[in-house]
Formats: sequence, C-alpha cells, structure tokens
Amino acid sequence: MQDPLSKYSPAGKRMVLAGLVLLAAGCASSAPWQAPYDITPPHPAPLVSSKGTTTALPVLRLARVSAAHWLQTDAYQYHLLYQEPQRLLVYRDARWVGTPPQMIASRLQYQLTGSGQWRAVLAGQSNGTATWLLQVRLTDFVVNFSGPDAGKALVAGTATLVKTADYQVAAQHRFRFTETLSSASAQGGAVAMAGASEHFVTAVSGWAAQMAGTGKSAPQP
Repeated sequence: MQDPLSKYSPAGKRMVLAGLVLLAAGCASSAPWQAPYDITPPHPAPLVSSKGTTTALPVLRLARVSAAHWLQTDAYQYHLLYQEPQRLLVYRDARWVGTPPQMIASRLQYQLTGSGQWRAVLAGQSNGTATWLLQVRLTDFVVNFSGPDAGKALVAGTATLVKTADYQVAAQHRFRFTETLSSASAQGGAVAMAGASEHFVTAVSGWAAQMAGTGKSAPQP
C-alpha cells in the first residue's frame, strides 16, 4: 500500500504531520468552555459568636451531606416550568464549582463552626468524639423559571440530629427556601441560589443548636 505522504518532500511531510497534530489538539479541546459558578461569596462576612466561652458546649459532627442521584454532579440544572415543567435541563456553558451537596457542606461547616453554639464541629470521618451527629440530605437544588424573564432558585432538604451515645434520632426537620432571580440568566440564578443556600444553612444551623439544647422535636411544616 502506498504511503499517503510519499508524494510530499521531507519538509512537506513535517508540515502535514504538524498540521494533523494541531487539528487533533483542537478537536480534543473543542468542548464549550463552561463558566464556573459558586454559592459562596468571595469574601464571606465573619460570623459573630453568640457566646463568650465554648468550654461547656457539646461537640457536633457533621456527616457528609448526601443528595438525590440527580444532584451528584456539578451540572448547572434548571426547569422551564412554563414549557416543560417535568424536564430537567442543563446549561451548556455554565456549571457549579462542585456538586450541590459539596457546596452546601462547605457553607454549613462554616456556619456551624462560627455560630458559637458548639465547642467544636467535626467533619465526616475526622478524629474526635462528638455528642451529636448532624445528617443533612439535599433533595432540591435547582433554578425554576416560571417565565422567560422570571424564576426562583430552590434549595430544600432534610436535617436529622442524632445522639451519638445510643444513635437514636433526637429530631428531624424539612427545610425549603426559595429566592427570586434578579435576572433570568445563569449569573442571576447563581446569585439567587447563593441567597437560598444561605437561608438553608442558617436555618439548619440554628435548628440543630436549638434541638441539642432543648431535646424537643421541631414542628413539621
């Protein structure tokens, strides 16, 4: 079989091969660039501790935040409720910096640690003995467009507080927060999602501290 490059001079062969390499490299990186969005402010305001000392406070362990299967991705997902409300869509040129449970876990850890309600907040499998275990399962993290120019960000989930002495459930509560979009865009959705996430982690943090202090179950919504 004749070499397809045999008709070229040595210099011509090198030029053709170089062109093929550049073409292959271009094809490998031809996926659309995706802008990464986060739900954490670039410089979050420092939390003000509500207690002067934490010596007598209990230790809390925050379990790994779990989520429904469709949230185990960094895809930026949304619904067009005015067209196909049941169809989950994904932005082609936008994504999250991490999966929703990862981002919520990061914000929740920060919120709990700075709340002044715990002597320490342990993460996942870190060493140390805790009095309480907080489990959070994320059930919704999506932008819902109610019209071409309007929508809301939705963050929802369930928090469970467990007494580690006997691993009995002390309390469980469902949380659901929405935030109106300032603009019908990926950027507008990200800002709204950051707001809804802030409400979510603040509410979960306050609820956990209240339940650990009172031992009473929160009313169901």
